[in-house]
Amino acid sequence: MTEPMLLPETDPAIEGLWVAIETARAQSYPLTGAAFRLTRPPQTPYEALDAAARELDFYPLGQHWIEVPRRIALKIATHIIAHDLAYPDEIVPAAQATELAGRVLALLGARARYFTNGAVSGDFAVYDVQGNEVIGWRSLSEAPFDHGLFALDDRLVIVLWAEDAP
Repeated sequence: MTEPMLLPETDPAIEGLWVAIETARAQSYPLTGAAFRLTRPPQTPYEALDAAARELDFYPLGQHWIEVPRRIALKIATHIIAHDLAYPDEIVPAAQATELAGRVLALLGARARYFTNGAVSGDFAVYDVQGNEVIGWRSLSEAPFDHGLFALDDRLVIVLWAEDAP
């Protein structure tokens, strides 16, 4: 039997971060926050991302994951903490959302890579690591809108995901 690639990460500090995000967003739908420990190196990043997606009952995207630079990953994470996807209402003040998003990205090392499913909403453009603007998205769930961030380094896969309905 093959060892699983991912195990749930049970670090209390990470659990505390998810609680802080959920508490800040108490006036809106909760986000999915998850951390998985890699038990072996994936053959490709997509293998680890898809394994994490399946663990969360999301659809895997395989080669359709879009890799984004860290600065765009921070914008995506900040946006989904601060706002609903379908409506422009601010749920969490921008400074607080930026701080929480920075804490999410800080869970990973300097060689982390960041991925998303496309560009759903927000007042900023999403660019991939080659500098190309991303238009549209591929859903990971049954929700009309879903967006967020899957990220990994050599130890962890981190997920911060939003599902919204119009």
